[in-house]
Amino acid sequence: MRGSIAITGLRTFLGGRLLQRIAERQPERALVAIDLRRPHRLPTPSRFQRVDLTDPTADGRLAEIFERERVEAVVHTAFRSDPDPDLEYDHELETIGTLHLVNACAAAKVKRLVLASSTMTYGPRPDNPNFLSEDHPLRGHPDAHNVENRREAEAVLADWASRHPDTRVTVLRTCWIMGPSYSDHVVRYLGRPVVPTLLGYDPLLQFVHEDDALRVFEKAALEEHPGVYNVVGRGVLPLSMLLRLAGKRSLPLPAPLLYRLRYYPSQGQTGDPPDGFYDYLRYLWVADGARGWAAFGPPVYSTREAWMAFVSARRMRRYR
Repeated sequence: MRGSIAITGLRTFLGGRLLQRIAERQPERALVAIDLRRPHRLPTPSRFQRVDLTDPTADGRLAEIFERERVEAVVHTAFRSDPDPDLEYDHELETIGTLHLVNACAAAKVKRLVLASSTMTYGPRPDNPNFLSEDHPLRGHPDAHNVENRREAEAVLADWASRHPDTRVTVLRTCWIMGPSYSDHVVRYLGRPVVPTLLGYDPLLQFVHEDDALRVFEKAALEEHPGVYNVVGRGVLPLSMLLRLAGKRSLPLPAPLLYRLRYYPSQGQTGDPPDGFYDYLRYLWVADGARGWAAFGPPVYSTREAWMAFVSARRMRRYR
């Protein structure tokens, strides 16, 4: 008898859509939905379990659920898509919450664990190679607290995995996600009619279509794919070309001026200085997708197609 699959972070795009996707495609599969609050739409076959990952006793509660529900695989997506000014809570949720989760997996002898990470953990640097492999060090960004939390979560998991070889661990580092329904602070920024950019910089960017990202997470949840994988679309495009394709205007500003203008709004909205976002629109941080494509199959959408899917969906909404 196959065990059940547990998914954390139901209110995230990846967690919520993955739960729905597996429920529709494999209705016989037992699913355990874990979050602090029950979502409005929960697929019928899934069983909801309320768990606060920031609670000091969360590991015991999770272990009890995993054992009772005979969980064989856990997909951990409980990470912020939008930075929050409450840095302490975000750290408790993302880093300490991951520690609680892996301790529960050890106690319940979970067979597979999938972690949702990000290629942003490589960090934007002027000395980065053209394509960053999964073996490249994670240098993160000191002024992007959610990126640092992901980097710490990966470190927690790597240390734990070395001591628990019986659990097959998969880390999926997605680049910026684009598509008709995905939304986060990056999407909203690039969705502006006029996009402020950094004078003298035109970085190469890559996207992964939301459907390609979900397909990879589904395969990782249902099959054994131990290792670390970049989840990216094919190809890269300079920011200037992306904006031209979308019919948007750029507003080039000198970096010191833009950072100064955005300092207080950025601190109030995200808790971070503007460097933690704009450096990703300044320096190179493109990831190599070859290992992920070999393990999960090639993406259906290229970077350009993922971007145009987002742009087209936004245009269609104007006529509704």
